[in-house]
Formats: sequence, structure tokens, C-alpha cells
Amino acid sequence: MMRQFLLGLALVLAGLVPAQAQIGNSSLPLDIEADHVDVLDAERRIIWQGNVNAIQGTSSIRAQRIDVFYTGNGTGSGTGGWGDIDRIVAAGDVYYITPTQRARGQEGVYTLATETIVLTGDVVINQGENVITATRFVTNLQTGNSSWESGEGGRVRAVLQTRQDGDTPADPDSPSNR
Repeated sequence: MMRQFLLGLALVLAGLVPAQAQIGNSSLPLDIEADHVDVLDAERRIIWQGNVNAIQGTSSIRAQRIDVFYTGNGTGSGTGGWGDIDRIVAAGDVYYITPTQRARGQEGVYTLATETIVLTGDVVINQGENVITATRFVTNLQTGNSSWESGEGGRVRAVLQTRQDGDTPADPDSPSNR
């Protein structure tokens, strides 16, 4: 009965970071817990709230609240009449963590039809020592295109490490550095 919901929520685990990030494996179990869960069938919404923590494999998402909106038009068996997942909204100190990447913001919205993710607030995305900060991050999981922006006179900032493990510093006396 919960299968489609869990698959939809698993997709959010795959996505609050750029498309090159680890993609979740929906065959792995999803472990989700919260202080409270409401199913509002008339509104076609499921609300997980209070210290929400969802883990699938080596990926996890934490937020104060996760709302799952569904269409009520599901065609798959075992959906319990819930239908297809339309969008998932994570709000309140949203953290998405994989072994290699971390993303943080105040709200994350994953729209399944367009496979887009929008993370807003004080957005910080880390991959290793590389860090990008902005107030809005948008990524399209189909195309791999991403954009960052900062409003109200703010600026997008990236600190990108150019040296890789095993690289040696350039020899200042080398003919190519003269």
C-alpha cells in the first residue's frame, strides 16, 4: 500500500544535490521516522513532521517537516488509491547527506513530473572541500543542468579546490613557470 509513496520519497533522497551525485537505489529499504505522521486524503497529502529523518542505503535527508503531495490518479497496483506522487516538500533545516556530498537549505521542493529540485534559504552545497553558497539552487535531474542564484544584492560564492590528491605543487623554477 505504501510502495509508491516510499518510491517517491526515495527519489527525494536521490536528489537534493546535483545530478552527478549518487542516485538512490529504490530496491534498498527506506527507513523513515518522525514525531508525527498525518494522512490527509481529502487534500491528497501526507505530512511527516517533527525531527524527520529518512535513510536509504548511504543517503539520508533530515528536515523538520516533509509533505508528500499525490494526485489520487494512481494506476499502479497497491497504491491504496493514493495515486502518483506529484511533489515532495521538505522544510525547516533541510539536510541531504551522502558519503561524498552534503546539501543544506531551509526548503527543498522536488517536482517529479519535471524532475526538478529547488533548494532555497541559506543554501550550502559541499562536495569534499568544494563549497557553493547561494540563496537558491535549481537542478534538473533529466538534463543535469543546475543553476545557483542569490537575491537582494547577494552573490553566489564557490570555493573550488583545484589541486587533486597526488598533485605536486608547481616548481617555480620550471621553464614553463617563467
